[in-house]
Amino acid sequence: MSIDAVLDRILLDLLSDRIIARMGGRVPAKPRSALLLFAETDFGLEAALEQLQQLRDAGWAFETVIAPEARQSLKDRLAGFGAAEVEGKAGDILDQHTTILVPTLSISLAAKVALGIADDPLSKILQGGLERGVRIIAARDGGCPNGRDRRARGLLPNAAYQATMSGHLQRLMDYGIELSWAARLAVAVEGDTLAAAPPIAAPKLIAARTEGVFGLREARSLNATELRLGHAVIVTPAAAEELRARDIALVRE
Repeated sequence: MSIDAVLDRILLDLLSDRIIARMGGRVPAKPRSALLLFAETDFGLEAALEQLQQLRDAGWAFETVIAPEARQSLKDRLAGFGAAEVEGKAGDILDQHTTILVPTLSISLAAKVALGIADDPLSKILQGGLERGVRIIAARDGGCPNGRDRRARGLLPNAAYQATMSGHLQRLMDYGIELSWAARLAVAVEGDTLAAAPPIAAPKLIAARTEGVFGLREARSLNATELRLGHAVIVTPAAAEELRARDIALVRE
């Protein structure tokens, strides 16, 4: 090695030591960032915004793409997040992000992505994210046929439509999209390392019946996380599907 190369190496080492000393021996961590996609639905919106605030407090930074129909109603709500709205080609936007969050997943957006349709900015970004292997996490409240908000508004589609909606959500999960309830969005992103607000727990229904038939109407009206039935009770197929779709555990006694 020449004398010039040795001197260059010594100077670089000294300069590096000085820089590290000035920084206290620490290199600032790169902020975690995510692209937020807001579709035209308000199911789970309030809970999702609270979860996004928790992520922001934990050091996350956001950029947003908002469906034109939702832009006016969300503009003021998102002002405090410091999340700039971005525009441009899906590929260019995806070049800046390795995580996509969908706080409001609408029925139509879920259907488009499930069927491979990309004809608007949100569906194009999600399709591109799937093709690139980007991590995608979506709140399922807006696209779930049996979500709590939907039931509270009396929006209960018939069995065939429910099956279609549930099928689209299942296809998204098959694609690798992580689905979560809006009230658990922060935990879905960070896991148990984030002290997220606990989900609203519905009361348990203990020993509801020991005989007879448990049908779809009863399943739809159930406000519980767990249903306990006797072994002699017959659960109709439609009721069983309803329980599965709403994540209600069926325990036989």
